[in-house]
Amino acid sequence: MTLTSRRHVLRSSALAIAAFGGCLETAADRFDDDEQAPEDAGELGAPAERVTVTINSQPHPEFDPQIVHVVPGGTVEWLVETGRHDVTAYHEDEHGPHRTSDGVEAWESDRLTGVGSSYERTFDQAGVYDYVDTQQVCTSHEIAGNIGRVVVGWPDPDDEPAMADPQPELPSQAARAIELFNEETRPVLEAGP
Repeated sequence: MTLTSRRHVLRSSALAIAAFGGCLETAADRFDDDEQAPEDAGELGAPAERVTVTINSQPHPEFDPQIVHVVPGGTVEWLVETGRHDVTAYHEDEHGPHRTSDGVEAWESDRLTGVGSSYERTFDQAGVYDYVDTQQVCTSHEIAGNIGRVVVGWPDPDDEPAMADPQPELPSQAARAIELFNEETRPVLEAGP
């Protein structure tokens, strides 16, 4: 069983138990301002107000975690641990096919170089936002599959461009990652808060 599928099983089990008990709530609902956020805050199904995604080059280009979940108005910070990267929306006005919520403008970071470089973005509109690292060092980070997803709030997955099948012009590793993202994201959004 892969790490992704184990996480999916654990997350799905937790959602089912919470839903059965009638106590499913967002991460923001589970703690006061003075308390620490629960460990699962920001994971798919537990939207947070703020999440940090680390970016590494070794052993391969990678966003970690690849999927994060924030409340509307939530902020995602991307923090470089190794290498040089960027964070660019899959948007027809910026890079590649349209895989962000409709009506949202394209966005991208500057080139992030060196340990501690960061970029952050606040997501005001509920939706699903796919993004990519467009840097090319030894190979294109996109070809290597370095893409990620931000889920904001609880949008209807049928209304989100990012929930469609991957477009044929995407590199095969990126397309495969999107297929896996969709397999994980759809049941959580369909279950709702």
